[in-house]
Amino acid sequence: MCSPALMRRITMPAHAPGTGPDHAHGHAHGHAHAETGASAPERAHHVHARTAHDDGASARSAGAGRLVGRRNLFRLSAASGAGIAAGAAMSGVASAESVTAALSRNPRIADLTHELGEDFPVFWPLVPQPEFHQTRSIDVDGFNVLELKIDEHSGTHIDPPGHFHEGGLTVEKLPVEWLVAPLAVIRIADRAARDPETGLTVRDIRRYESRYGRLPARSVVAMDSGWWRRVNRPGAYNNQGADGRFRFPCIMPEAAEFLVEERNVVGVAVDTNSLDGGNDAPTSHQILLPAGKYGIESIAALDTAPDRGALLVVGAPKHRGGFGGQIRALALY
Repeated sequence: MCSPALMRRITMPAHAPGTGPDHAHGHAHGHAHAETGASAPERAHHVHARTAHDDGASARSAGAGRLVGRRNLFRLSAASGAGIAAGAAMSGVASAESVTAALSRNPRIADLTHELGEDFPVFWPLVPQPEFHQTRSIDVDGFNVLELKIDEHSGTHIDPPGHFHEGGLTVEKLPVEWLVAPLAVIRIADRAARDPETGLTVRDIRRYESRYGRLPARSVVAMDSGWWRRVNRPGAYNNQGADGRFRFPCIMPEAAEFLVEERNVVGVAVDTNSLDGGNDAPTSHQILLPAGKYGIESIAALDTAPDRGALLVVGAPKHRGGFGGQIRALALY
C-alpha cells in the first residue's frame, strides 16, 4: 500500500520521470488499474544451509505463527513432500532429495499470515475496511455462507507486477515457481523501535550476507521490523501522528534498486502496510514491480521463521486480472 503523497500526485498536471500518470493511477488499489514488466535477468548464487531455529520448539497456538507439529507434518509430507521438494529445487534451494530429507528430520511450518477481519488496520486513506456478511445459515438454509467485500490490498496480501506497471503480470499469471522460494529474513526491529520511519537498507542486506552468505537465487527477502506485533493495538499499525503523518518502516529505494540490479530475487516482503513509507512517494513499488518482482505486505509472525534456510510458500489467489489479493504465507524449514 502507498501513501497520501500518491493521492496528491494523481491530480498533479506534471510528473517527475518514472512517476507519471500510469504509475499514480496504477496504484488505486484493487479496482481500476493494470500494470507490470518482465522479470530481470537471473543469476545463480550459492545457497547456505540454515542452522538456527532447529531446536525443536514446541507447537504454538492457532493463528499467525502457528507451528505444525512433527506428527502432522509427516502426514502432510506423505502426500505433498515430493511436490514441495520439487518446488524447492526449482527455486534454487537444494535438490529434491536434500529438501525432503531436511523436512523429515526436523519439520516445521510457520504461518506468516495475519487473520483478516472487519477490524484489520488497512491503510484506510486508500483501502476500505473489509466487510463480512452472513448470507446463509444452518438454521434457515442448512449451511453457512459468508459474503466478503474485501479490497485486494487488505491484510496479508501480494502486489504482483501488474499492480504498478501497465501490461505487467497480474496475480493469476504469476509463475507457480515464483510462489515457492527461499526465504531470507532480515531483522531491523531494534532500530524500528527507536525510529519508526527507518527501513531496510543496502547496509542491512550486506550485513546479513556477511553472516549467512549471498542471498539465495530466486529468493524472497523479508523485512522484520517487529511492526506485525502492532496489528491488534488500535492506531499502532498505521501509526498516524497528530500532524497527520503515517510513520512505519519500509524498504528504502536504494535497497530496492540493489535487489533488482545486484541480486536475483523474485520478491520482497514487509511486515507493514506498504513497501514504501506511509508518507513517501511509491518509489520502491516503482522500482520493484516494473522489474517483474512481487511484493508481500503485512506479513506476520516473522519471529517464527529462521533468518535463512526456510522455503516460503505463497498461497496466492487466482482471480482474473488481479492487481493483488489476500495470501496464506507459510515458511517450511
